[in-house]
Amino acid sequence: MDPSLAAPAALAALVAGLAAWCSLWRRRLEDRYRMLEERLKAVSREMDRVLKAASYALQSMEAEEFLERLRRKRRRRYIAFYIVYEGDEPPSPEEVEQAVKRAVERLAGQLTVALSRLQLVYYDPERAAGVLRASHDTKYLVLAALGLVRRVGGRRAVIIPVRTSGTIKRAKQALAADKRRQV
Repeated sequence: MDPSLAAPAALAALVAGLAAWCSLWRRRLEDRYRMLEERLKAVSREMDRVLKAASYALQSMEAEEFLERLRRKRRRRYIAFYIVYEGDEPPSPEEVEQAVKRAVERLAGQLTVALSRLQLVYYDPERAAGVLRASHDTKYLVLAALGLVRRVGGRRAVIIPVRTSGTIKRAKQALAADKRRQV
């Protein structure tokens, strides 16, 4: 064989061998890539399940905490107040309670109105004085909302809080003490 032809033939054989070797390794790498991709998808699906379960667990814990808060006996606060109103007749108790509830709703929303359990427990129309009951959690929101009241029963009015107390007796005493000071 001619030595000048031997080198290109050997080179061609070497190139063919390298191409076969590269092709083999390429298939192996592609197979390995597909296998890893499938494993990654399986792990991803499993992680989705774990995340979903964790989400349900957190929601369940939050729901339990919320229910526990609802089950607990709420402490109450009593807010003694006066109303300065326009006109000859004082506002009715229903008008006062509705005006306060609307003000709390405007300030903090319907959920706060429900959680505060607002109720007018005492009202003296002659003195335009009364006592509101609210939960201790929302006391400051109710006090802030009292400052927003500008109309009661369609007439201009302002509600002035006098004292906040833990008992209705002390709240009424605050109104009585204030009455004695005015005389």
